[in-house]
Amino acid sequence: MRKLLCAALGLVLLCGSAVADEPLSIKFRSRALLDATVSGYGKDDAQGYYRLEDFRVGFKATYGKYELKADIGLGGGKVAIKDLLLNYHFKNSVLSFGNAYDPYSMDMLISTVDMRFHQSAGSVLAFTDSRKLGVTYHFYNPSWYAATGVYTHNDINKLGDDERKNAFVSTSRAVWRKQVGEQLFHVGGAFSFRTRQVNTETPPTLDLTNDGVTSMFPEPMMEATVDHAGTELKGLVELLYTAPRFMVQGEYFMNRFNRTVGEAYRPHGGYVQAGFLIKGRGFDYDEMYAIPGRPKSRQAIELTARFNYTDLNDGDAGILGGEAYDLSLGLNFYLNQYIGVKVNGSYVFVGDHCNDFYRKDLLLGQVRLQYVF
Repeated sequence: MRKLLCAALGLVLLCGSAVADEPLSIKFRSRALLDATVSGYGKDDAQGYYRLEDFRVGFKATYGKYELKADIGLGGGKVAIKDLLLNYHFKNSVLSFGNAYDPYSMDMLISTVDMRFHQSAGSVLAFTDSRKLGVTYHFYNPSWYAATGVYTHNDINKLGDDERKNAFVSTSRAVWRKQVGEQLFHVGGAFSFRTRQVNTETPPTLDLTNDGVTSMFPEPMMEATVDHAGTELKGLVELLYTAPRFMVQGEYFMNRFNRTVGEAYRPHGGYVQAGFLIKGRGFDYDEMYAIPGRPKSRQAIELTARFNYTDLNDGDAGILGGEAYDLSLGLNFYLNQYIGVKVNGSYVFVGDHCNDFYRKDLLLGQVRLQYVF
């Protein structure tokens, strides 16, 4: 791994030789997320769960128009490469090569420390993939953002092992936005196509899982196995509105898994969430990648709410992965630009065909202590 990072940094230096008059800038960074969950679900008494959800270190190096980003995850007793990207910046665009999320879901692209809740909504988790190795072209100006890319169906940590999926993915996203005074209007959508897996000894299968509002419990809330998996098409629509003290964000997902045997599988779902600043003013927005961020104020208190719906049941296809609604309320304390505390509670209305552990509605509370440098 050390050799890989050194080689990547060397590539930046080599490619930047044409702009040798530009200084090399290296910034090291780190983040940690410490979570606690309290619930009486499945127990006679309230039960506490604790975990270091994420701990990573990395750096960003810039040299002229070249930029290298690298993050190494150290949580869960495993060492894994998270983001590893080499970017070249044009006037109004970025060409990016490496290991990262494809530009499919706005919420999945938001930094973990900037999310309104502990984790993305259940529908986001069900209908998005992990990081992928590939190339992406991003275009941006004040009114438009557009991106397109081609990727392997694996991240860099799975290349060459038995869990790799021999398929390719093409993903595109487009956003129209307009700034009116201190208000931002943002409307967009994304589309992704995955080829059929090849060189498999048995008919390929794909799994969709959804942890719901917490990943602390012993099994995911929903799980659908798509047998005889062929190609996959998926799309979403997204909206975002921000004002000095209020923001609202939403996405709706539609998937279609074609199968070599049986009917196509069509799950769907979506979420809407909002934030209101009790203390502080304004919300960050990354114009280059069209994603919202944390409050602009270094010290802020944010009241949050989210409603999510996920349906992995498709009777026509004979695949029943579960259905659920959930409502979450939270309070986020940003003590300064580095340290924050997030407190939230969720109620889940458990529907048909969820995993056996989830036989009744669920109520739980969560706390997160986070830092980012």
